[in-house]
Amino acid sequence: MPELVQTLTAMNRKQTEERKFLASLQGVDLEEKQDDTSFEDIRRRALGVTASADDVVSLQGSFADEAGFGIGAGLGYIKE
Repeated sequence: MPELVQTLTAMNRKQTEERKFLASLQGVDLEEKQDDTSFEDIRRRALGVTASADDVVSLQGSFADEAGFGIGAGLGYIKE
C-alpha cells in the first residue's frame, strides 16, 4: 500500500509540474508567491499612506489617533 501512495503522489507531482510548464508557455505565472502584507499595510495603502509601518510618515490620520501622536497630532514633521 505505501508503494501505491508514493506512486500516486509522484504521478500527481509530475502532472502538476507539466501543467505549470504548459501554462508558463502561454504566459501564465502559476507559482505561489507568499504575500507578507498585513491588514495594517493594506489599510495604510487604502488610506493613501505610502510609507511603511516603521516610518514616522505613516503616523497620519487615523493611525495618528490610534497611536496618540503623529503628523498633525502633536508630531512636528514636514514631508519634503
